Amino acid sequence: MEVIRRHHLPSLRSPIAIIAFGGWNDACDVASTSVEFVIDAHDDSDVFAEADPDTLYDFQQQRPTITIDDGVTRSIRWPTIRFTALERPNDARDLVIVSGPEPNFHWRSIARGIAELLREIGVEEALLVGAYTSAVSHRDTVRLSGVGWDAVSVIRSGLDATTYRGPTGIVGVVQQACKESGVRSLSMWAPTPPYLGGNPFPKAVLAVVEKISDITNLHIDTAELIAVDAEYTDRVDEALEDSGSDIVEFLEELDSYDEPFLGSLLDPRSDSGDPVIPSLDPEGTDILVDEIIEFLNGDS
Repeated sequence: MEVIRRHHLPSLRSPIAIIAFGGWNDACDVASTSVEFVIDAHDDSDVFAEADPDTLYDFQQQRPTITIDDGVTRSIRWPTIRFTALERPNDARDLVIVSGPEPNFHWRSIARGIAELLREIGVEEALLVGAYTSAVSHRDTVRLSGVGWDAVSVIRSGLDATTYRGPTGIVGVVQQACKESGVRSLSMWAPTPPYLGGNPFPKAVLAVVEKISDITNLHIDTAELIAVDAEYTDRVDEALEDSGSDIVEFLEELDSYDEPFLGSLLDPRSDSGDPVIPSLDPEGTDILVDEIIEFLNGDS
Protein backbone atom coordinates (compact mmCIF):
# COMPACT_ATOMS: atom_id res chain seq x y z
CA MET A 1 0.00 0.00 0.00
CA GLU A 2 1.47 3.34 -1.09
CA VAL A 3 0.74 5.74 1.77
CA ILE A 4 3.09 8.59 0.80
CA ARG A 5 2.67 10.69 -2.35
CA ARG A 6 5.97 12.05 -3.65
CA HIS A 7 5.55 15.35 -5.48
CA HIS A 8 9.26 15.38 -6.29
CA LEU A 9 12.52 14.43 -4.59
CA PRO A 10 14.65 17.35 -3.42
CA SER A 11 18.40 17.47 -3.88
CA LEU A 12 19.79 18.01 -0.38
CA ARG A 13 23.23 18.04 1.22
CA SER A 14 23.75 15.53 4.05
CA PRO A 15 20.18 16.17 5.28
CA ILE A 16 19.11 15.49 8.83
CA ALA A 17 15.41 14.90 9.59
CA ILE A 18 13.40 16.46 12.43
CA ILE A 19 10.18 14.53 13.09
CA ALA A 20 7.21 15.54 15.27
CA PHE A 21 3.56 14.56 15.51
CA GLY A 22 0.61 16.29 17.13
CA GLY A 23 -1.67 14.40 19.49
CA TRP A 24 -0.83 11.88 22.20
CA ASN A 25 2.93 12.51 21.98
CA ASP A 26 2.55 16.30 22.06
CA ALA A 27 1.59 17.78 25.44
CA CYS A 28 1.01 21.55 25.19
CA ASP A 29 1.72 21.20 21.43
CA VAL A 30 5.43 21.50 22.24
CA ALA A 31 6.67 19.08 19.57
CA SER A 32 4.57 20.36 16.68
CA THR A 33 5.16 24.00 17.66
CA SER A 34 8.92 23.41 17.78
CA VAL A 35 9.12 22.09 14.22
CA GLU A 36 6.81 24.82 12.95
CA PHE A 37 9.12 27.36 14.56
CA VAL A 38 12.07 25.80 12.73
CA ILE A 39 10.21 25.93 9.41
CA ASP A 40 9.17 29.55 9.97
CA ALA A 41 12.80 30.45 10.72
CA HIS A 42 13.60 29.80 7.03
CA ASP A 43 12.68 32.07 4.15
CA ASP A 44 11.91 29.19 1.78
CA SER A 45 10.39 25.78 2.41
CA ASP A 46 9.52 22.98 0.00
CA VAL A 47 6.75 20.46 0.77
CA PHE A 48 7.94 17.61 -1.45
CA ALA A 49 5.77 14.73 -0.20
CA GLU A 50 2.56 14.11 1.74
CA ALA A 51 0.88 11.07 3.22
CA ASP A 52 -2.49 10.02 1.81
CA PRO A 53 -4.92 11.23 4.50
CA ASP A 54 -7.70 8.83 3.43
CA THR A 55 -5.64 5.84 4.54
CA LEU A 56 -4.45 7.29 7.85
CA TYR A 57 -7.14 9.36 9.51
CA ASP A 58 -10.63 9.12 10.94
CA PHE A 59 -11.93 12.51 9.80
CA GLN A 60 -14.43 12.61 12.66
CA GLN A 61 -11.43 12.58 15.01
CA GLN A 62 -9.03 14.62 12.86
CA ARG A 63 -11.29 16.95 10.95
CA PRO A 64 -10.17 18.90 7.87
CA THR A 65 -10.21 22.69 8.17
CA ILE A 66 -11.96 25.01 5.74
CA THR A 67 -11.24 28.60 4.74
CA ILE A 68 -14.24 30.75 3.72
CA ASP A 69 -13.89 34.36 2.60
CA ASP A 70 -16.88 36.57 1.84
CA GLY A 71 -19.15 33.56 1.64
CA VAL A 72 -16.91 31.65 -0.77
CA THR A 73 -15.00 28.47 0.06
CA ARG A 74 -11.35 29.14 -0.70
CA SER A 75 -9.68 25.94 0.46
CA ILE A 76 -9.94 22.76 2.52
CA ARG A 77 -6.84 21.58 4.33
CA TRP A 78 -6.75 17.89 5.16
CA PRO A 79 -4.88 16.44 8.11
CA THR A 80 -1.79 14.66 6.86
CA ILE A 81 1.91 14.11 7.39
CA ARG A 82 4.02 16.49 5.33
CA PHE A 83 7.67 16.31 4.33
CA THR A 84 9.30 19.75 4.11
CA ALA A 85 12.79 20.41 2.78
CA LEU A 86 14.74 23.36 4.18
CA GLU A 87 17.92 24.35 2.39
CA ARG A 88 20.65 25.96 4.47
CA PRO A 89 23.21 27.32 2.01
CA ASN A 90 25.43 28.77 4.74
CA ASP A 91 25.78 25.40 6.47
CA ALA A 92 27.17 22.03 5.44
CA ARG A 93 23.84 20.23 5.64
CA ASP A 94 20.15 20.77 4.99
CA LEU A 95 17.04 19.90 7.00
CA VAL A 96 13.95 17.78 6.38
CA ILE A 97 10.91 18.31 8.61
CA VAL A 98 8.37 15.48 8.93
CA SER A 99 5.25 16.64 10.77
CA GLY A 100 1.52 16.18 11.10
CA PRO A 101 -1.17 14.79 13.40
CA GLU A 102 -0.66 11.33 14.83
CA PRO A 103 -2.44 8.92 12.43
CA ASN A 104 -5.46 6.85 13.46
CA PHE A 105 -4.64 3.89 11.20
CA HIS A 106 -1.81 1.96 9.51
CA TRP A 107 0.97 2.95 11.88
CA ARG A 108 3.40 0.29 10.70
CA SER A 109 2.86 1.15 7.04
CA ILE A 110 3.36 4.89 7.47
CA ALA A 111 6.34 4.36 9.79
CA ARG A 112 8.05 2.17 7.21
CA GLY A 113 7.12 4.64 4.48
CA ILE A 114 8.66 7.55 6.40
CA ALA A 115 11.89 5.66 7.01
CA GLU A 116 12.12 4.52 3.38
CA LEU A 117 11.57 8.02 2.00
CA LEU A 118 14.18 9.46 4.36
CA ARG A 119 16.71 6.91 3.13
CA GLU A 120 15.70 7.67 -0.46
CA ILE A 121 16.67 11.35 -0.13
CA GLY A 122 19.90 10.65 1.72
CA VAL A 123 18.89 11.10 5.37
CA GLU A 124 21.12 9.06 7.67
CA GLU A 125 20.13 10.66 10.98
CA ALA A 126 16.74 11.64 12.41
CA LEU A 127 15.70 13.57 15.53
CA LEU A 128 12.20 12.89 16.83
CA VAL A 129 10.45 15.24 19.27
CA GLY A 130 7.79 14.48 21.85
CA ALA A 131 6.31 16.06 24.97
CA TYR A 132 4.41 14.69 27.93
CA THR A 133 2.73 15.85 31.12
CA SER A 134 4.90 15.44 34.21
CA ALA A 135 5.31 16.71 37.76
CA VAL A 136 7.26 19.82 36.82
CA SER A 137 6.76 23.54 37.29
CA HIS A 138 6.64 26.24 34.61
CA ARG A 139 9.47 27.90 36.53
CA ASP A 140 11.86 24.94 36.24
CA THR A 141 14.61 24.53 33.69
CA VAL A 142 13.24 22.06 31.14
CA ARG A 143 15.20 18.82 31.39
CA LEU A 144 14.91 16.91 28.13
CA SER A 145 15.15 13.13 28.21
CA GLY A 146 16.21 10.98 25.29
CA VAL A 147 15.87 7.59 23.62
CA GLY A 148 18.60 6.72 21.11
CA TRP A 149 19.64 4.06 18.64
CA ASP A 150 22.25 3.09 21.24
CA ALA A 151 23.32 4.17 24.74
CA VAL A 152 26.25 6.21 23.43
CA SER A 153 24.02 8.40 21.27
CA VAL A 154 22.00 9.52 24.30
CA ILE A 155 25.14 10.29 26.32
CA ARG A 156 26.65 12.31 23.47
CA SER A 157 23.41 14.28 23.03
CA GLY A 158 23.45 15.53 26.62
CA LEU A 159 19.89 14.29 27.14
CA ASP A 160 18.81 12.48 30.29
CA ALA A 161 18.63 8.73 29.71
CA THR A 162 15.19 7.33 30.47
CA THR A 163 13.69 3.97 31.37
CA TYR A 164 10.10 3.26 30.39
CA ARG A 165 7.74 0.35 29.77
CA GLY A 166 4.20 1.06 28.66
CA PRO A 167 2.04 2.39 25.82
CA THR A 168 3.74 4.23 22.99
CA GLY A 169 2.66 6.65 20.31
CA ILE A 170 3.61 7.00 16.67
CA VAL A 171 6.98 8.52 17.68
CA GLY A 172 8.11 5.22 19.15
CA VAL A 173 6.91 3.28 16.11
CA VAL A 174 8.64 5.61 13.64
CA GLN A 175 11.85 5.49 15.65
CA GLN A 176 11.83 1.70 15.51
CA ALA A 177 11.20 1.79 11.74
CA CYS A 178 14.16 4.15 11.34
CA LYS A 179 16.35 1.76 13.29
CA GLU A 180 15.28 -1.17 11.13
CA SER A 181 15.98 0.77 7.93
CA GLY A 182 19.43 1.94 9.00
CA VAL A 183 18.55 5.57 9.82
CA ARG A 184 20.19 6.54 13.11
CA SER A 185 17.50 8.04 15.31
CA LEU A 186 17.29 9.92 18.59
CA SER A 187 14.07 11.05 20.25
CA MET A 188 13.97 13.92 22.74
CA TRP A 189 11.15 14.38 25.22
CA ALA A 190 10.06 17.54 27.03
CA PRO A 191 8.07 17.47 30.29
CA THR A 192 5.22 19.97 30.69
CA PRO A 193 3.38 21.15 33.84
CA PRO A 194 0.03 19.40 34.39
CA TYR A 195 -1.79 22.60 35.41
CA LEU A 196 -1.18 24.26 32.01
CA GLY A 197 -3.60 21.88 30.34
CA GLY A 198 -3.55 22.51 26.60
CA ASN A 199 -2.05 25.99 26.94
CA PRO A 200 1.22 26.76 25.14
CA PHE A 201 4.50 26.25 27.00
CA PRO A 202 7.19 28.36 25.30
CA LYS A 203 9.92 27.31 27.76
CA ALA A 204 9.78 23.73 26.47
CA VAL A 205 9.64 24.89 22.84
CA LEU A 206 12.76 26.96 23.49
CA ALA A 207 14.54 24.00 25.11
CA VAL A 208 13.69 21.72 22.18
CA VAL A 209 14.76 24.20 19.49
CA GLU A 210 18.01 24.94 21.33
CA LYS A 211 18.74 21.21 21.60
CA ILE A 212 17.99 20.72 17.89
CA SER A 213 20.51 23.49 17.15
CA ASP A 214 23.05 21.89 19.46
CA ILE A 215 22.76 18.36 18.07
CA THR A 216 22.67 19.37 14.40
CA ASN A 217 25.28 22.14 14.70
CA LEU A 218 22.84 24.37 12.80
CA HIS A 219 22.18 27.75 14.39
CA ILE A 220 18.49 28.60 14.71
CA ASP A 221 17.80 32.06 16.12
CA THR A 222 15.76 31.77 19.33
CA ALA A 223 15.89 35.40 20.49
CA GLU A 224 12.15 35.89 20.06
CA LEU A 225 11.38 32.64 21.89
CA ILE A 226 13.57 33.70 24.80
CA ALA A 227 11.62 36.94 25.12
CA VAL A 228 8.28 35.16 24.84
CA ASP A 229 9.28 32.62 27.49
CA ALA A 230 10.26 35.36 29.94
CA GLU A 231 6.98 37.22 29.47
CA TYR A 232 4.95 34.01 29.61
CA THR A 233 6.57 32.93 32.89
CA ASP A 234 5.88 36.32 34.48
CA ARG A 235 2.25 36.29 33.40
CA VAL A 236 1.65 32.73 34.54
CA ASP A 237 3.14 33.66 37.92
CA GLU A 238 0.68 36.56 38.11
CA ALA A 239 -2.22 34.31 37.14
CA LEU A 240 -1.23 31.73 39.74
CA GLU A 241 -1.30 34.36 42.47
CA ASP A 242 -5.01 34.77 41.80
CA SER A 243 -5.79 31.07 41.28
CA GLY A 244 -6.22 30.05 44.90
CA SER A 245 -4.14 27.92 47.24
CA ASP A 246 -4.40 24.49 45.56
CA ILE A 247 -1.99 25.15 42.76
CA VAL A 248 0.36 27.17 44.98
CA GLU A 249 0.57 24.23 47.39
CA PHE A 250 1.16 21.92 44.44
CA LEU A 251 4.10 24.06 43.26
CA GLU A 252 5.54 24.18 46.76
CA GLU A 253 5.42 20.40 46.88
CA LEU A 254 7.19 20.21 43.53
CA ASP A 255 9.91 22.57 44.77
CA SER A 256 10.60 20.29 47.74
CA TYR A 257 11.83 17.49 45.48
CA ASP A 258 15.13 17.24 43.63
CA GLU A 259 14.17 14.50 41.19
CA PRO A 260 12.86 15.81 37.85
CA PHE A 261 10.23 13.18 37.11
CA LEU A 262 7.99 12.32 40.04
CA GLY A 263 4.82 10.66 38.88
CA SER A 264 3.88 10.00 42.51
CA LEU A 265 3.00 13.67 42.87
CA LEU A 266 0.13 13.10 40.47
CA ASP A 267 -1.32 10.18 42.41
CA PRO A 268 -3.75 11.72 44.93
CA ARG A 269 -7.27 10.54 44.12
CA SER A 270 -10.70 12.06 44.37
CA ASP A 271 -13.69 10.16 45.68
CA SER A 272 -14.36 8.95 42.15
CA GLY A 273 -10.87 7.43 41.90
CA ASP A 274 -9.70 9.89 39.26
CA PRO A 275 -6.36 11.71 39.68
CA VAL A 276 -6.62 15.16 41.27
CA ILE A 277 -4.36 17.68 39.55
CA PRO A 278 -4.84 21.39 40.20
CA SER A 279 -5.33 23.38 37.03
CA LEU A 280 -4.70 26.97 36.09
CA ASP A 281 -7.92 28.96 35.92
CA PRO A 282 -8.07 30.29 32.35
CA GLU A 283 -9.88 33.42 33.48
CA GLY A 284 -7.40 36.26 33.32
CA THR A 285 -5.00 34.31 31.08
CA ASP A 286 -7.04 34.32 27.87
CA ILE A 287 -5.14 37.29 26.43
CA LEU A 288 -1.84 35.68 27.34
CA VAL A 289 -2.74 32.41 25.63
CA ASP A 290 -4.03 34.21 22.54
CA GLU A 291 -0.84 36.24 22.29
CA ILE A 292 1.41 33.20 22.63
CA ILE A 293 -0.56 31.22 20.05
CA GLU A 294 -0.49 34.21 17.69
CA PHE A 295 3.28 34.51 18.05
CA LEU A 296 3.99 30.80 17.68
CA ASN A 297 1.76 30.65 14.60
CA GLY A 298 3.78 33.44 13.03
CA ASP A 299 0.89 35.94 13.04
CA SER A 300 2.69 38.65 14.98
